[in-house]
Amino acid sequence: MTPPNHHRRIKYDPNEGWNEGEEISPVVPDFETVNEDGVPYSAADNLINSEVVLAQGKELKTAKVIGHTLDTEGNTVGHSNPLPWLSSVLYDVEFPDGTVKPYAANIIAENILSQVDAEGKRGLCVECILDYATDGDAVTKANQYVTDKKGKRHMRRTTTGWKLLCLLKTGEEHWFPLAELKESIPVDVAEFAVSKGIDDHPAFQWWVPYTLRKRDIIVSKVKARLKKSKVKFGVKVPSTLAKALAFDQANGNTLWARVMAKEMTNVSIAFEILDEDQPIPTGWKLSSGHLVFDVKMDFTRKARWVKDGHKSPDPTTSTYAGVVSRESVRIALTYAALNDLDVTAGNIQNAFLTAPTSEKHYIILDEEFGIENKGKRALIRRALYGGKFAARDYWGHLRSCMEFLGLFS
Repeated sequence: MTPPNHHRRIKYDPNEGWNEGEEISPVVPDFETVNEDGVPYSAADNLINSEVVLAQGKELKTAKVIGHTLDTEGNTVGHSNPLPWLSSVLYDVEFPDGTVKPYAANIIAENILSQVDAEGKRGLCVECILDYATDGDAVTKANQYVTDKKGKRHMRRTTTGWKLLCLLKTGEEHWFPLAELKESIPVDVAEFAVSKGIDDHPAFQWWVPYTLRKRDIIVSKVKARLKKSKVKFGVKVPSTLAKALAFDQANGNTLWARVMAKEMTNVSIAFEILDEDQPIPTGWKLSSGHLVFDVKMDFTRKARWVKDGHKSPDPTTSTYAGVVSRESVRIALTYAALNDLDVTAGNIQNAFLTAPTSEKHYIILDEEFGIENKGKRALIRRALYGGKFAARDYWGHLRSCMEFLGLFS
């Protein structure tokens, strides 16, 4: 059934419900953008400062993309394309020994994509463990036991505060938290601890003896794989606002700053900022949220402000939100093919933000909302990613929209 006025925008008003708005035209994405100086650049510029493993002689080395390859007149060599793997623009790639060689964007992109998993994480192969270090958070022998309310002593089972220096197959040296290595290469770590005489420390004592006794069984069942968790598609991914800005400063661009500004502009409609003298409504509870950063498969950056739903109490009512099954989609596409029907797909930008939230939460604004708003209180009026009721709220909102268009289950 074709919805009426499917080329007319519909709007939702909390007081009036759904209503028809102005006519709209299909939106054609604009791939070409400009930098701060107004100079156009390709989406493949996202490759600059990314890491890629390339062959140097008979060995694989982790190289870094440092910039465009320029001809004698200072022009970029090659032809650009919105998709990096179809671009022939040349980039200078620097190897660990300082050697710089030109590589085409499509070669760099193909190498990066072939070296990562579905989540964009690159697997690492450890050659050996070189050294260890601790910080002030490490549990000492003096406080490795705690006493519970019944007076029983228990060993503190934690690896916090320990990190190991590893030599990778690519020749790099990298520090990893003990917690990651313990899950990825437990036998190697246990043998290293024994060889260094540190297996009697609290971080090792509770698991190393068991690992060494059962090493054959553990090796056969290990499924975890060490990954460079803070790098995706060869690009360093920040975990905080400060790190994102620091990465931009180090890289000499504003890629992370731009996506943060775009996300905060989009998400701002979800908040009602209160004046200092305005009281919090009765029944509203304090919540929180944070920015999550990611790198897409085309190497563009992405930022998303998510609500800390994991810190909210478990709901007493259902949060179920129905989704269409894969089989239903295949049946619909088969019917369309058999009857020679056109299939149209669309995307709802910031989908959850279109729905009013059923939760009563407020937050204290942080610096990502702007220095002028930092410390102010804001009521959350829209469903936010990360909220425990967000999927259900959006499901109900979309259902009412479909019914307004004359579509019923």
